[in-house]
Amino acid sequence: MPNGTGTSEPSLRVSRLIAEALVQRHGPRRIVKRAAHFGICPALTRAMLAACGQTAVDPLTAARRDVPGPA
Repeated sequence: MPNGTGTSEPSLRVSRLIAEALVQRHGPRRIVKRAAHFGICPALTRAMLAACGQTAVDPLTAARRDVPGPA
């Protein structure tokens, strides 16, 4: 039976929350609040926060700092 998120499986619900958090640039408080709303356990919520935090770091920006500019 579908739930309010349009998904019926818990793994799809978690994936959707992570995707929305990344696309909409949710902060940690909003991610925790939404996870609690959907009944996601604290351990999985911490994993979601870690995943979103790592993804939020722009690797291209870090790489550009390592490349010397024109001489």
